[in-house]
Formats: sequence, structure tokens, C-alpha cells
Amino acid sequence: MNYTLTPVKLIENWFSERYSDNLQLSFRVRDQLLSVKTDYQRIDIFDTYDFGKLLTIDGTVQMAENDEYIYHEMITMVPFYMAETTPKAALIIGGGDGGAALRLLDLGLERIVNVEIDNHVVELSKRFFPEVAKSFNSPKVELIIGDGIKYMKESKEKFDLMLIDSTDPVGPAEGLFDPAFYRDASRRLNKGGVIVTQSGSPYYQPFALSKAKEGIGSAFSGSMTYVAFIPTYPSGFWSFTMNPSRGRGMGEVKPGRYFNGDVLKGCFSLPEFVKKIID
Repeated sequence: MNYTLTPVKLIENWFSERYSDNLQLSFRVRDQLLSVKTDYQRIDIFDTYDFGKLLTIDGTVQMAENDEYIYHEMITMVPFYMAETTPKAALIIGGGDGGAALRLLDLGLERIVNVEIDNHVVELSKRFFPEVAKSFNSPKVELIIGDGIKYMKESKEKFDLMLIDSTDPVGPAEGLFDPAFYRDASRRLNKGGVIVTQSGSPYYQPFALSKAKEGIGSAFSGSMTYVAFIPTYPSGFWSFTMNPSRGRGMGEVKPGRYFNGDVLKGCFSLPEFVKKIID
């Protein structure tokens, strides 16, 4: 695919993600590598000083080269160890950068279906983030360019893990937070399996956490929330929401660069203000 550069407005070579009318996080930028408007969203890629290459969608940070491992470990490794049996097959909705699939391959999964609605996310990730997107080269990964909501409704395949690796609950991702989506998902999840979604910053996006809790809780008789520190995301404090699961005992936990056994035990310990959001 050929892309043209349509620069966003950079002030003294800074890209800023605005969190509110009064607050934003800014990254000093060496260069804007690409900008494209797809049928679904605007994608920009920057080369930053502190975080390497930065992928943004509709002006919000999705992935930074130097800290992507935190998000991708936490959306894969926590549900992997919280499943009641060792997962073998996984479904990823979104995740067009390939990072979640890469972590699942490292964990030894045998089959991964990755459904991404926007092919441009995949192609640009292969071009600018090849070490992350190399997961799509694996014969264990089936990449489907299509609507994840439609796939969940029509698929007959069942999975041990389901990862909803989406953008925020607006635009094309809005339906991925809907209770109807999770009712469909409950029919595709094997007994003892785990479904998890990113659920935003509890401080700046409590509505996303509330919607995730409502969606999963309506289909799975409750939900569980865990958190992680991700420097490039709003406030650095990020949440994930999953269905209730007892796990299969700690046993031996394979550490990542961020994740380890202590993180697995501690990430479900929530500050009081987060508990009030989900109560």
C-alpha cells in the first residue's frame, strides 16, 4: 500500500494527546513518519525521543515502541494464568499491531485467531513495528480482516482465551463494550476460560471501566478488574476487566519484562476510588 504524509499540527515538534480541556500529555517528536485517514479512523505514526516510534489512532496513543511490552503482557499473561485450565486456543478482537498475538505465541498457544477491522493497522504495524507484527507470520496465527462483533455473533469456534484489544468505546469500538457482544462471547468461551478487555484509565475514563464491567458482568455473572502502570497511557494507570475466574493455582509463573508472579497477585488489589467505580 502507498501512503502519503498529511501532517497533524505539531507545535515545536511535539505531539500531544489531550485528556481534557485542561490537560494533555506531550511527546517531543523527531519526525512524523506517516498519517493516513482510513475508512474507520485516522492513523498517525511519530518518531519520538523517549519512547521510540509511536502509533496513534484518532489522536490517542495506541502503542509506543519502548513500553508496548507492558500492555501486551498484561492483556495476555494475566488471563493466561487466571484460566482454570492451560489455554490452547485464543481469539483476539482488535490487536492489529500483532503484539497480543506475539505474547500468546510466547506462552505456547497452539491456535490464535486475530480479527482486526482495519487492514491499514496491520500493514502499517508490519512496516513500522516489524518486531511486534512478526506474529502474523506464524502459521499458528489466523488473521481475519473483518468486524469482530459480526465474527463473535456468527463464529462456531470456541476458545480458551478471548482478548478484546480495542480502542476506547467510541466509533468502531463502541459495540465491543456492549452487553450483547459479551452474551455472544459467552457462547464461544470454553468452560474455565477467560475473556478480558482493556477498560481505560480509571482516573480519566471511568465511563470505559463502567461500560466494561456492565458488559462482561451481564454475560458472566460478575467481573474482575486489574490494573497496570503504562507510562504512555492517560495518567499511566490503566485497567483491564475480565470474567470471574478462580485460576488454576500459582505454580510456576513465567516472567516477562513487566509481568511476574508478584504482579499477578498484586494487580487485582485496587485503590478505593477504583472500587467505587465498579461497585
